[in-house]
Formats: sequence, structure tokens, C-alpha cells
Amino acid sequence: MPCSLCSAADGRKPHRSRSRHGSNQSVSTPSAQQQSSAEPIVWINGRLVPWSAAALPVWDLGVVAGAAVTEAGRTYGGRFLFADQHVERLLHALRELDFPPASEKHQLLQAAEEIIQQNFQLLPEGSDLGVVMFSTAGGNSTYLGRPSSQPTTVVHTYPLPFSQWRNAFLSGVRLTVSQLRQIPADCFPVSLKVRNRLHWWLADHAAEQQSPGSRALLLNRDGSVAETSTASVCVVRNGHVTTPDGDVLNSLSSRLVERLCQNAGIPFTRCKVNLSELQNAEEIFLTSSPSCLLPVLSVDGHKTQTLPGRGAVFRRLLRDWSLATGVDLEQQMLRSDKSEISR
Repeated sequence: MPCSLCSAADGRKPHRSRSRHGSNQSVSTPSAQQQSSAEPIVWINGRLVPWSAAALPVWDLGVVAGAAVTEAGRTYGGRFLFADQHVERLLHALRELDFPPASEKHQLLQAAEEIIQQNFQLLPEGSDLGVVMFSTAGGNSTYLGRPSSQPTTVVHTYPLPFSQWRNAFLSGVRLTVSQLRQIPADCFPVSLKVRNRLHWWLADHAAEQQSPGSRALLLNRDGSVAETSTASVCVVRNGHVTTPDGDVLNSLSSRLVERLCQNAGIPFTRCKVNLSELQNAEEIFLTSSPSCLLPVLSVDGHKTQTLPGRGAVFRRLLRDWSLATGVDLEQQMLRSDKSEISR
């Protein structure tokens, strides 16, 4: 099925022509020894450096103040789909926050292509890459003794950790409602994807202590549902998908779910979602660019009606997401094993 959903698919080409995920092309695959001895590359301000040498200066505001805008995408069979949307969202956030300008759009796209081309070759068969871009607010003038508006802009990849997600994919994510609240939009730009994530770390840390293996679900000040640290929340009731609007990230994966629902004739609404709606939901699932779709098993111990959470809507969206991207996402998740490279 052509990815008309995803002009997103912007034609980023696969970089390793071999039989994977249904491809008919095949060439030799790098040996295990070649994979283990080679090192990924990272793009930093126009320079390519080895993964082990990639670093931010201690005076950079990305380190000193957590002042950085970021993007997180992924490849599908080696193709960086949705690349245009990710770069456009990054540049939009930089303008909104009045950060110093980073590289131009075409430069970031070219940088991503260049490092994916090399780093994808290092992966075992069946794997894919997470793609990260970020740009900082420049240097700290106190540390440097002078004004500095030179940002650090980085593009890097990492092997998608399917084995870490597999149990959640099969059995469902357990969510713990956090005592911490979502930061209101009039205090912090929550719709923009930024590196300042301390409240999320605190929430996930507390959830792990309260219920080991669970993830934090944040609520807004009024008690309505916000999101998790890495994903948007979708709730299914009577076959109707709803997701919170308001003080939440402008999520590209959530936008894709909306388009998939529209194509499938599944009602989809962005609106205020109350916690009680989760407790009575037929299905709940999380959506994010790296892991795509993960079912939710329970919220504060209240289990969804569809156990372990992989209901009819989830299965339909997973199938359609796979068709739109040319990768069988379920099989990719289930085939993950200890051969995954972890860096």
C-alpha cells in the first residue's frame, strides 16, 4: 500500500539492499565481526565524528541549562520515513523559543542520510535505527567570559532496543499515575519537544519505586490526562479513539494514528480526557515514533477490558502502520533477540 498517508515517507531511500521485511533485493550482509569492530558516526555542527568521541562542551547551554530542542524519529527497513516532518518540527521549535538558528533543513536531512547510510550497515538483520536530532541555545556567557550564540547541532542514531519493548508489546505497559503534574503551557512550552525533562525523570523514577516495571502517567492540574514521558496516550471506548489535547506534545506519531484512523473509518477525537475514562476503557495504547504502538495493560492497577491490551483497534492500527511503512512491525518486535547492538 503506497504511503499516501505519509508524504512523510518523503522518499528517504533504504541504504542496504538486502532481503529484509519482504524486500526482493539482496546483497551480502556485513559479518558479525565487521559489525562489532566498526563504530557508528555522529554529525556535530557539520563534522562527522565517531560515536565514542561525540560530546557537548561543558559550557554549552544544552548542558548548563538543559536548553535544547530535540527530535526523535526512526528508520523503517533503513529508510528514514517522516524525515521532513521531524526536521520541520525541530526548526519550528527553534524559532518559537528564539534559539540561535541551527543548520538549514536540507543540511539536516543530508546529515541524517549520511550517518544512516553508514550506521545502518552495522546492524544485525531485521533491526532498525532510532534517529535523534537536537540543537542547543548556544554557549553560557558566564563560563566563557563572553557572549556566545553558537549552537551545537547534533544528528545521531542508535539501534532500536526492540528486546526492551518486547515484553510491553506482548503483555502491555503498566502505568502508574504520578503525583507530579504536567507543567502548564503558560509556564513551559510543553507542545515543543525539548531536552529539559527533569519532571519526567522524577515521575518515572517515582513510578518505578512505587510499582517496579511501571511507567508514569502525568495528569494536568485539573486532573485530566496528559501523557507519559515518551509517548502519547490513546483511549478506545465504543470503538472511538480519543487522545488528550491541550498541554501535551505536538506528537507526530499521534498525528499518524489520526490519519490511520481516518483511513480505516475509526472515529478519532482530540479532547480533554478524564482519568475515569481510562479506568473504563476497552483499550488503551501508547504511541511514539521509536516504538510506534504499545498496548497498556493497566492504570494504577485497573486493567483494561481487552487483556493484555492488544484489542481490535490496536491490531488494526498496527497492521495499517506496517503497511504504510513497508515493515511488519509486530514481526520486527518479536524477532528481536540478543544479537541487537547496544551502545
